[in-house]
Amino acid sequence: MPKNMSPVSGTIPLFNQLDKAPAYKAVSNVLQNAIVQRHIKIGDALPTEENLADHFGVNRSTVREGIRHMEQTGFVRRQGKKLIVSQPSNDLVGGQMSQVLALQDVTFQELWEVKMSLEPLAAELAAAKITDSLVDQLETNLEAMKEALATNQDVVAIDIEFHALIAKAAGNNVLLMAREAVARLFYPAYKASMLNAAAGKRLFDAHRFIFDAIRNRDPETARIWMKKHIVDFKRGYELAGQDVHKPVALLPEVTRA
Repeated sequence: MPKNMSPVSGTIPLFNQLDKAPAYKAVSNVLQNAIVQRHIKIGDALPTEENLADHFGVNRSTVREGIRHMEQTGFVRRQGKKLIVSQPSNDLVGGQMSQVLALQDVTFQELWEVKMSLEPLAAELAAAKITDSLVDQLETNLEAMKEALATNQDVVAIDIEFHALIAKAAGNNVLLMAREAVARLFYPAYKASMLNAAAGKRLFDAHRFIFDAIRNRDPETARIWMKKHIVDFKRGYELAGQDVHKPVALLPEVTRA
């Protein structure tokens, strides 16, 4: 009897161990490694499916499946009939990472501990590197929050945008990508913490102090106020009756209208 056959039924087991990756995945891995190692550059066009099939010694459907996998991970995009090598976006990578974290039942406490490191660092770097254009965008965001609070509108998306702008101003791609996954899992927490007018006022005051420090190019003050803000955020979450040790849920992305 072949080694992979079941001694009871004579059929192949449902989860048979593979000796190697499926052919489409092997094609995808080789091409992605070539891109990461810069043998194929961002903006280059990949060879046609037919040429790739000939090169790898597989059929075109296998190549097509491998390319589809690369599209899903952001390594290629279609431009007409061409396949163009692209750079996976922070948004795409962050979304994938947040899904993995959600499946591991990460808690608010775990996310908050990381946020306590990332957000003050982002504010400090932003104060040292921010451009005039991003100062203007932060100021516009602050005015939008002031107006939304005055008219009892939801400020969650504006709050999220404020922190995203600061991360962008920090000018550090590693930080930007690392906080993306954490931020997505914090969406329910933003909602839970914004239940009353007092919370809204504390939020606006903190943003104003952080913004002033960043605009004045004062990294130390920006870091201090951001740290206070993140500590207060946890306090608001607990006051809303939320359990910091409970796994958080992954919700659809919150954006401004």
